Amino acid sequence: AVQNERQPRSTAQVRLDSIELDAELPPEHVTTTREVPPTPCPAPRGPGATVAITPGPRAPTPPTNHRFMASLMTAETCAKLEPEDADETVDVTGGEPERAASEYQVAPYPAASPENVYETSARLLFMAVKWAKNLPVFSNLPFRDQVILLEEAWSELFLLCAIQWSMPLESCPLLAVPEPAPGKLLPAALDVQALQETLGRFKALAVDPTEFACMKAVVLFKPETRGLKDPEQVENLQDQSQVMLGQHNCSHYPGQPVRFGKLLLLLPALRFISSERVELLFFRRTIGNTPMEKLLCDMFKN
Repeated sequence: AVQNERQPRSTAQVRLDSIELDAELPPEHVTTTREVPPTPCPAPRGPGATVAITPGPRAPTPPTNHRFMASLMTAETCAKLEPEDADETVDVTGGEPERAASEYQVAPYPAASPENVYETSARLLFMAVKWAKNLPVFSNLPFRDQVILLEEAWSELFLLCAIQWSMPLESCPLLAVPEPAPGKLLPAALDVQALQETLGRFKALAVDPTEFACMKAVVLFKPETRGLKDPEQVENLQDQSQVMLGQHNCSHYPGQPVRFGKLLLLLPALRFISSERVELLFFRRTIGNTPMEKLLCDMFKN
């Protein structure tokens, strides 16, 4: 990701000196990332597309866990919703012909019209899938496990991406989503209220990008998901994600000893609204009767 010819498009700065991990992790936390090189981001498509890697004065961290954390942050850079992403075609219908790139020219923070809400929702979901694909440890899992984990976690990943994307704003534009259908006012209103409360809890903690990356990994790697071929590996990856989150909190928020627990307690709120309700609110008018599993599969193969 730091080679000149394979730099990510985002201008976000990735500070590797902010990654500080404990050298004394138990063996089960270091076996899963050995010999796994980070996946490079796609080549930049526009001028000035650079990423600044700023090494700091701190001592080097253990190579295996450092590599996992670095790959998490690289995935963050690769899968960030930016205006220049407008040249990528996101076909969320599965049946319609691809639309012209000009139809996807959306601002990073669009006006809260129904069309922009649904378009931005589709783009955020695409970026969530792209984020997972850019994790080497995820790509090294059996393909069926990748699909199962993505189908299980898509709504939580989408909500985390949406919350992270809207953190700088007073309110999330996506929460201006119109009612799914007449007669369903109360359930939709309750869903939006729950999302607003969850967003408020994230803002109150001022969750940082490294914490978002670790939390996404925690919700993606669910060893209890049925049908997994290698649940032990998935459990190790989830354990590592929690360890890295805890150590990031210890090194960067030493005055907040309960921060780690508060962050983990935010995650159940993402499941307060079922994936079916998230699909109905943000995607049903866009994908129609297309099954969400097919949409995820299409995005995953794109």
